[in-house]
Parts: sequence; C-alpha cells; structure tokens
Amino acid sequence: MASWRRVPLVGPTGAVRAPGYVAEEIAAEAGAVLLTGLPFGRIASYARLLCTHLARLGRPWGVEAELAVAGDRPLLRHARRSGCRALVFGPDPDPLLRAANGYHDLARLRAAAADLRSIRRAGLLTVVHCALGRPGDDAGVFGRAAWLCRAGRVPFPELAAAEERGEMNAEELARGLAWAARTLHSHRAIWRRTGVLGARRQAALVANYRTRRLLLARPPAHATPAMRLAGALARPIRIRERVPFVSTLVDAMHAGSGQMRSAWLRARAMRDDTLKALVIRLDGAIDARAARKLVSRVRRAVGGTSERLVIDLGGLELVSLTVLTRFLEEHAGRLGELRGRLAFRNLRPALAAVRRNLHGMLPNAALLEHALEEAG
Repeated sequence: MASWRRVPLVGPTGAVRAPGYVAEEIAAEAGAVLLTGLPFGRIASYARLLCTHLARLGRPWGVEAELAVAGDRPLLRHARRSGCRALVFGPDPDPLLRAANGYHDLARLRAAAADLRSIRRAGLLTVVHCALGRPGDDAGVFGRAAWLCRAGRVPFPELAAAEERGEMNAEELARGLAWAARTLHSHRAIWRRTGVLGARRQAALVANYRTRRLLLARPPAHATPAMRLAGALARPIRIRERVPFVSTLVDAMHAGSGQMRSAWLRARAMRDDTLKALVIRLDGAIDARAARKLVSRVRRAVGGTSERLVIDLGGLELVSLTVLTRFLEEHAGRLGELRGRLAFRNLRPALAAVRRNLHGMLPNAALLEHALEEAG
C-alpha cells in the first residue's frame, strides 16, 4: 500500500473534512487512495456517510483505523461494499497495547488478535504497523509482535524500529526485527496469515512470497538469548501460597494471606551492554512456588549457555517468608555454584527494608549478604 495516494480526512485547521469534498478530491485523480488523519469508525456517523460517498466512485480505498472498529460489523460490511480494501493499524495507537510500565496483558493481546480476525472475516485486509524498540520494550516484544500478526491473520505486517528508541541496543533491535520478519514469512505463517480464497487474498499471498524471497537472500536470523529468555518469562506467575509476606519497601505493612489472592510475579528480560549480562527485572510479589517456577523457566531458556544473569529486584514489592527460608536453603548450593555468573541489582535496599520490617531479623542473613553478588 506504499504506492497508494494519501488523502487526509482532517484539514489544516484540525477540522474534519466533509465526506463530499473528500470524494471529489479522490475522483479528480486515478488510482487507489489511503485515507489518513481520523481513525475509521471513531465517529460512526461520519464513517457511514464517507462510505456512501465513496461507493459512488467505484474506486479501491484503504483507511487508518483502530481495533475498536471490529465491534461494528454493519460498518465493516458497508465499507467493503463501498470499495474499501484494507484497514491500517498503528503504529499509534499501539496495536500491541503496551502498558506504560513496559508489561503486556496477555488477555488484551488475545482480544486484539480476535478483533483482527473479525475484520478479516468481514472481507477486509489488514495492515499492522508495529514500532519496536520503544522505551520500556524488553526482548520479548519481537515475539509478541510476530504472534499478534500470525494469530490475527494479518496479511501485511509492517515491523520497524521505533523513532523514539529505548534501552535496547542497536544490534539486539536489528536481530530481533530480522528474526520476526523471517518468522512471519515462513511457508506456514504466510498461508496462515493470507489464505487462498479470493483475488485479494491471492494478491496478498504473492506479495508475501516476494518479501520471503528478499529475506532468504539475507543472512539467517535467529532468536537471541535475550529473546528466548523473555519468551520463557512472558507469562506472569500467580502467587498461590497462603503464608505471611513481608514488604521490600521501608515501613510498609505486612500482607496477610487474604491480601495475596490476586497477586502475581511478572518478569521481563533484556540485554544490558554495560553489565555484559542478561537482566531479568522482577515486579510484584514472589513466593517459594513462584521462585521455583521462575528458576525452571530461566534454566530452560539459558541453562545450556554461559550467559551472565542479573536479577533486578527494583520492582519487587512483597516476598514470602518461605522464599527467605525454605527456598534459599534448597538452592544454597546452586547459588554458590553460580557465583560469578549470577548477580543481583537493588538487592541491598530490599534486604534492608525486609530486615527493618521484620524488626531487625533476617532469615539466612549470611547467605543473602555474602553469597549473593550485588551488580553495579
């Protein structure tokens, strides 16, 4: 759709242009057009009137949209009958629905994929622009973008580096984009995203295989260790133990078992060039069960490599007493073996807060303070 002529729906003063004037501008020149500036369906009455005017031209057109339009099936049918061929999403509003803290909601991401599939069932193609490498993005953003495009049956995914760059280094970003592009253009992924029914779907199939040929001419792209680790840590872990929890925040109240019924442990991973390590940031709460599951996921993802790991405790708010006692005792030997490969960030402030909240007591203090390395 790069060759389609762009026609704005909003004038220089910020006012929405009348559908009749838009139709007249489109009729003055040949070729397909892409309507920009106002997400399709945000003003439902305007969108319907626009479709009515464009139907008289008999010309193909596309339009920028938001995922919420998937809920208006009559409008989608009206758009298709009037000549609409595709809806374009992103990069803003963000199709990946990233939260401000950098985490993602799996339920919302699945809902976004369902909306994209609903639009496809209405007979419209979809183009999804994802800007990756934004501030707060971890190494798992490439896998999430590829998953959304596959699960949403997106025939034209457009993944690119974000203009506003975050903490991710250039090499990690380039490798992640290359991996995501190769993943989305495997034989299976292409057929799943495009299908074969109808002339428009066949055109999408041909376009995707052209892109595949270009990608195969480049060096192979593989997932980086940070991407594999982020993928393993993507699903949050539910806190299930009904034991006392102590806060890692100074002067905070103890949490009883009743307060932990909706608590989660969330983790993100990315590479830090300064530390020359993979950094895992923990947020939320942790109990012994969640700690064991976290260790298992990390071991599966990077257990066979010599990667150095740094655990960032800056976002951890609550820790169960079973982590400070039973879990540490079970893994004391393993922690000693990993010395030099495993370090912690924001460990000492968290331990100081735990000690204060426990009135000067700290289980396994020697192990915590001497066997665990603090990263710079």
